[in-house]
Amino acid sequence: MLKTTQAFALVFFGLFLLCQPVRPQDGKAETEGTPVATLPESTHDFGLVEEEAGFASHVFEVKNTGDAPLLITHVQSSCGCTQPQWTKEPVPPGKSGYVEIAFDPVNRPGPFQKNVTIFTNDKRPRLRLTIKGDVVPKRATLQRAFHDTIGTVQLERKAFLFYTVRPGAEVKQEIWIRNFSNEDVTLSLEDVPEYIRLETPAVLTGGKAERFKITLDASRLPDKRGHMLGHITWKAVSKSGATVKQAVPLIMNFVNDFSKLTAEEKANAPAVQLSNTVMDFGKLKKSGFFSWGNKSVSRQIMVTNEGKSDLTFHSAGSDDERVQVTMAKKTLRAGETIAMNVILSPKTVKGQLAADVYLVCNDPGGPVRNIRVTAEGYR
Repeated sequence: MLKTTQAFALVFFGLFLLCQPVRPQDGKAETEGTPVATLPESTHDFGLVEEEAGFASHVFEVKNTGDAPLLITHVQSSCGCTQPQWTKEPVPPGKSGYVEIAFDPVNRPGPFQKNVTIFTNDKRPRLRLTIKGDVVPKRATLQRAFHDTIGTVQLERKAFLFYTVRPGAEVKQEIWIRNFSNEDVTLSLEDVPEYIRLETPAVLTGGKAERFKITLDASRLPDKRGHMLGHITWKAVSKSGATVKQAVPLIMNFVNDFSKLTAEEKANAPAVQLSNTVMDFGKLKKSGFFSWGNKSVSRQIMVTNEGKSDLTFHSAGSDDERVQVTMAKKTLRAGETIAMNVILSPKTVKGQLAADVYLVCNDPGGPVRNIRVTAEGYR
């Protein structure tokens, strides 16, 4: 009888344990859940931005539509002219965080479009934000809006910048060209590369601004990815025979065509991460007793491949000859980090230096990264 009673007791105790709810271990939830980052808005058009008004900013909402806390781990801009701020605390399910992007329009006249990448703990770890607009230069004088002045002809911008160009694409831009004299001048073009088509007036009427239209045909570019620099030359001849010439740089970043990547290929793609995108050398010092000497100064930016496949750098450098860039490797394995060295020679820097370093790679989420380099030399 005792054994039967013990058996019933064991059976009853076992049934009691089975009926108890399973409690999470180590403080974890019963189901860990998944955070989902959702952007109600991914593009913001500032429209016209007054240069003299200073920074233009916009706040993007980042909703967590998942069932676990969402963490914005980092926000990376494609250019040093944009400064992002974001929610640092985990965003609970059903709540929203933010990413604020501030754009500096000073000395950046004309149309702009900048990309910002959000990194999160979502299964789709990266999201893209875009800001765009058109910077209106200061209006102290009409000539202030036109930067290159040769004779009586002035251009709205110093260069044509094609930030990303993909194989087979046609990219178009326009700028204003103005004749500030009362006399008509004849306009002609020289040194035009075969990948460039131009539409310009043959005669610049006195006191009138005209559109200078340019089309870049990527199918005619050399089949080599990376940063490229070319130029065209315009020549203006007045009725009195006065002739002026000016070379206009063509700056472009020729990148891979990522449009045919599958979702799986994008998920397993490389992802470049920079420790910073602004590098200020400050005031450069003399070396030696009586001269600048030959001693160079350098700063480092740490470059990491946060993706799942090899990261390849097509090019890394600056169009400013005073800025030198070196990297120990052209390919980084997943998770690998190296230093990119930016080098200046103080004797070459007179006054203010403001230059851009372009890093072109095979990251489909941001194939071009821009680092702003500044310094102050002795006059």
